[in-house]
Amino acid sequence: MAPMEERSPMEAREDEIDLGKYFTILRREWWKIALLSLAVGIVTLLVTLQMRNVYQATAMITPVAEEGKQGSSLALGAIASLGFSAGGPTKVEDLESLFRSNDLTVRVFRKYDIWAFVLGDRFDPATRKVKPSLGDFLTGKENGPRPPRDWDAIRAAKKRLKIFTNKKAGTIVLSLDSLSAEGSANIVKYYLEEGKSRLQEEALERAGINKKFIQEQIAKTVDPVTRDRLYSLYGQEVEREMMAHNREQFGFKVIDSPRIPDRKSGPHRLLISLLVAVLAFILSSIVLSVRSRSRVSAPTGP
Repeated sequence: MAPMEERSPMEAREDEIDLGKYFTILRREWWKIALLSLAVGIVTLLVTLQMRNVYQATAMITPVAEEGKQGSSLALGAIASLGFSAGGPTKVEDLESLFRSNDLTVRVFRKYDIWAFVLGDRFDPATRKVKPSLGDFLTGKENGPRPPRDWDAIRAAKKRLKIFTNKKAGTIVLSLDSLSAEGSANIVKYYLEEGKSRLQEEALERAGINKKFIQEQIAKTVDPVTRDRLYSLYGQEVEREMMAHNREQFGFKVIDSPRIPDRKSGPHRLLISLLVAVLAFILSSIVLSVRSRSRVSAPTGP
């Protein structure tokens, strides 16, 4: 085993970090660091003042529970045993998937004129075109203004639309940020309206297909017991179709409707400026200390 190399006390002391010297440097140069941090904070504040305010609107919904759930479940099981789908009560998971779907987002953006609220200055209302972002322009993906596309809506929704699900309470909270207080509230309303419309359309289409299938089975069946069972299932589908037309009590119930926010949700200009100033203070302290220490420890000429 090779013997360990012994180090003299002088060499060990030279390798130790003398924090006192660094604090001495900071006490001598603190005003430079403070002025630099203050300047960075002011510049950051001026930059954030150029940013537009963002407003957030929220809404809370819960699925509508069907009456007679046990009997309805038995009927649904009988329908499913015949080989076709049947609609049941809407669940929290179903609503979450609905409002997260790209199809619903595209449907909302195509139907309502909300591009200016979401894209801001990038959208020109006069030409109805979207200006390329700085990243797209630098990478060469976009060379000039173009009409808004479905992917623009999807990307905007992923960035601004937030969905919070409480499975224990059975509630969903929809939250949306936009550049307009009224626009944020309206967009959330549009999502609720189109979400309920899509649920209605799917329920009516499903009921129509099921009714047609049951009618075909009734025409083929001669057993009176089976026919009675099919007539009962047909009545269930007629009832579901009728309930689907009751828009207020179908799909989900709105607990808290979206309201126009009276305060902005961002940007937090003072907080951002303060954090940037503190970060600048820390970085400048480290850089100045290292540079001053290097100058002191640098060997002088012969």
